[in-house]
Amino acid sequence: MRLLVSQGRVEEAADALTRPHRVQGLVVHGDHRGRELGYPTANLEATPLATIPADGVYAAWLVVDPDGAASPVWPAAVSVGTNPTFGEVARRVEAFALDAGTDLDLYGREVAVDFLTHLRPMVAFDSLDALVVQMARDVDDARLVCLREG
Repeated sequence: MRLLVSQGRVEEAADALTRPHRVQGLVVHGDHRGRELGYPTANLEATPLATIPADGVYAAWLVVDPDGAASPVWPAAVSVGTNPTFGEVARRVEAFALDAGTDLDLYGREVAVDFLTHLRPMVAFDSLDALVVQMARDVDDARLVCLREG
């Protein structure tokens, strides 16, 4: 399973596991760039032994307080990687909860990301405008996947 996930083949891993691959952790503060671009993200500080998928953009479910009885679940577009447009080197897992509104505050809360499918590889964009256009496409693509998987 780890090999499939590390290659971004989360659908194949889910078939073998009979459930989506999950990465769980606390939401921590990031650079707040997503919020500035209109897509506030939950930055996961994943548990140390978590198998993080290959760099790229994914459709997923974002589960808040996953060990709770009534855990809210949102469809999500998830970025895994180094944010190459901004020249960063640290890998991150950042989830944008679709339809949750821009005031959603998850800092300090435990969340889980259930990866559904790999949408595209991570790329560096020439401009912020090009990045924002692609982010809108990613959200649309993630929404379609989540509707299909719903």
